[in-house]
Amino acid sequence: MEEIPPEALRHFVNANIVSKKQAVLAKKEASELSKALSDKADYIVFLKGAAYSVTDNPASLGRVYSDIDLLVPKNNLENIEQYLCVVGWKHHSLDDYDEMYYRKWAHEIPPMQHGSRGTVLDIHHNLVPVISGKSINIQAFVKDYGTAYNNITVLCEPAMFFHSAIHLFFNEDMSSAFRDMTDLYLLSSSQSEQFFHDVMAITEKYGFRKECILAFHLLSIHFNISLPNVTASLVSVELERVSSLELLLLQRLTLPKHILICDGERGFSLWLGELRGHWMKMPIGTLAFHLSMKSYRNVMKLIFGQHVFIKENGNRA
Repeated sequence: MEEIPPEALRHFVNANIVSKKQAVLAKKEASELSKALSDKADYIVFLKGAAYSVTDNPASLGRVYSDIDLLVPKNNLENIEQYLCVVGWKHHSLDDYDEMYYRKWAHEIPPMQHGSRGTVLDIHHNLVPVISGKSINIQAFVKDYGTAYNNITVLCEPAMFFHSAIHLFFNEDMSSAFRDMTDLYLLSSSQSEQFFHDVMAITEKYGFRKECILAFHLLSIHFNISLPNVTASLVSVELERVSSLELLLLQRLTLPKHILICDGERGFSLWLGELRGHWMKMPIGTLAFHLSMKSYRNVMKLIFGQHVFIKENGNRA
C-alpha cells in the first residue's frame, strides 16, 4: 500500500469501503428475500455476486453490485412477481418487444427495482435462455448442487464456477468479461484438484463443457492458473474443436477494457463478441428476425423518441 501514490490510494481506499458496505447490504437483502419468498417457491437460490458475499467466497473480495441474482422455479414466477410488486418492487418501462423477449425467450423476467432502497433484482428460472434450446433441468441441478449457508441457499463452489463460465462464454454481452474472468480466478485459484474434477463432472451431466474448457484455458493464459494433469489433458483435447479465431477473440475480450490495451479496437471486438453470443443463443431464423426488429425499432426510436413502443398503460408492475 505504501508504494501507491496518495492521489491513487484514496480511490483504492474508497473502493474498499464501498465494496464492504455493499457486501453487508447484499447479505441483508439475501436474508430478507429468502425469508419473504421461502413459502412461495420450491427453492430460492442466490447466484453470482450475492452468493459470493453470502458465503464469504474469495470472489466477493472487492465486489460491487449492479443487481442481485436469484433462481426460482418457472412455475412459481408469477406468484413471486405479484408478491414483490405488492411489497414495493417494480419493473422499469420496457417497450413491447423487449417485454416479449424476456417473457417468451429469455431465462429471466424483466429486472425489478425496490421503490425506496433502489436494489435491482434479476429473477431467473434457468441458467440459459429458453430460445437457445439448451436450457437444463434446473430442478435436478438445484437438487444436485444447491447448498444452504446461514439459511440462504446458494450453489456449491464447483457449480458456482460452472454457472459463471456459462454466464461469460454463453453470452453476447462481453463488456464485463474481465470482471467475470476475475470471478473465475478467485473461485478456482485456491481449490484442490478435486474441484476441477467436480466441475468437469457437472459438464458430463448438464452439458456446457466447451464453456468450462474455455474458462480453464483462459485462466491458464491470463492468470497462470496451474491445471491438474487430467484437466489439462481434457482442455487440450477439447480445444482442438474450437476455432483459433474464436479463441483469439475470446482471449482479447477477456482482457481489461482500456484503450491502452485495446488499441482502439474495443468496439469492433465487442461487436464480434455480441454476434457470436446471439449466434449461440438463437436459431438462425429467430436471430434474423430479432436483429431486423431491433434495427427497425432503433431507427424508429431515433426518429420518434425512446418511448414510441411503450404502451400507454405501461408494462406490468
